[in-house]
Amino acid sequence: MNILIVGNGFDLSHYLPTKYDHFMVAMQAIDEWDVENGEMGCDDLFGSLYEKEGWFFDYTKTIYKTGEIKISVEKIEELKNQLKENVWYQYFLDHVKEVKTWIDFELKIEDALNRVCKFLNKIDVKFEELGNCNLPIYLLENGEKKAAENYYVSSLECENLILLKLLNKNANYGQHVDFWTDEKLADIEGTWFHSYEKIEYGFSNGKYLMFLISQLEAFTDLFNEYLQLVIRELVLNKSLEISTENWVNPNKIYSFNYTNTYQRIYDAVEVEYLHGSHGENQNIVLGISDLKDESLKKLKAYGFTKYHQKLFKDTDYLFLDFYKSKVEGHKRKIEYFEKDFGTGDPTAKKFARQALMEVESQLNLNFYIWGHSLDISDKDYIIDLFSLNDDMDRNVRVTVYYYDTNAKFSLLNNLLAILDKDKVEHWMKNKWLQFKPNPEIKFTEAIL
Repeated sequence: MNILIVGNGFDLSHYLPTKYDHFMVAMQAIDEWDVENGEMGCDDLFGSLYEKEGWFFDYTKTIYKTGEIKISVEKIEELKNQLKENVWYQYFLDHVKEVKTWIDFELKIEDALNRVCKFLNKIDVKFEELGNCNLPIYLLENGEKKAAENYYVSSLECENLILLKLLNKNANYGQHVDFWTDEKLADIEGTWFHSYEKIEYGFSNGKYLMFLISQLEAFTDLFNEYLQLVIRELVLNKSLEISTENWVNPNKIYSFNYTNTYQRIYDAVEVEYLHGSHGENQNIVLGISDLKDESLKKLKAYGFTKYHQKLFKDTDYLFLDFYKSKVEGHKRKIEYFEKDFGTGDPTAKKFARQALMEVESQLNLNFYIWGHSLDISDKDYIIDLFSLNDDMDRNVRVTVYYYDTNAKFSLLNNLLAILDKDKVEHWMKNKWLQFKPNPEIKFTEAIL
């Protein structure tokens, strides 16, 4: 059986603008668009990238009918409001130079949560010591703290917490920053202070984290809108063909993408969307791999994790479970055979054992990984895949496609970081694992 595993690089190989950069540049263009200019098209969304990625968008314009992308004034105004209100968009916009890939995006969420958690711990300490948490916040000056009745934060920490609406910037910013007061709380829907009496009675970490989770879900909705309004509207202008020696059409696809690119362009193959898919009833998974900070675990901030979202949104999270069950079943058969076959004909036993070990043991799976980074954020999937030949050769073979030599270097690095070097060496020496250049995609005549 031939199984294709695709990541974002698969869509990029088809010149679809699905990079994190592409999405954020398009959102920023919408955010800054003067609606007096009317609707927006492809050039309006991505024009600022043409100098840096002109070659990419030249292919996009050749292969797809980019003129079909039209975002109405009404939709632009709706998106503008969503962008203005979304704290994660504002946070990532402020860090746009630091975040270039979807992996960077995940790391930046994790960094934000760690900063938030650090300050929430300060709130808990102040409340325990003083019975009040609504205290003034001052910027640290030469690392010196002047009064126990105040909070002290660095300039960078302060900037980040203001963007995430944990602190409030006042007119005297630079010397003193406000915590949320009675008046300012009125402007925040679903305030994270306990609302039953006065705010002096405590700060609700849970309410604030739920606010951040709801904002992340709203950010996911924005990304879904982008996929719907832009990527889905890129209709083929050319016929595409994967033209590479030994390319075999897949019988099944495991997709880490949210798009249906293979089905849309080539063939209606069974696809399992491991991180959800876009659409009217989207179930996109967009978060971090795990909670590392013990304080975040204590606060049960699991809504930010991919595994919580996969369970909550009912995505296809049972990756390779069918094949892992076959392996376990085969192991039990061997154990039973060795213990309970009896004292019959030894020749018959030999042939039965040979059939059990050489025929029934085989999974006969060829995996082709195209466009996935093999990053540690998806380590559970990678460990599952490379465990299928653990006890014997079950005829599981893996081909990892790479864009260039730098990408091959990174892919191998990532595998070594997840699997021990002996396993990687064993797989490569036995030709169970091979690295090959990305398949060539040819586009031919125009589609009428």
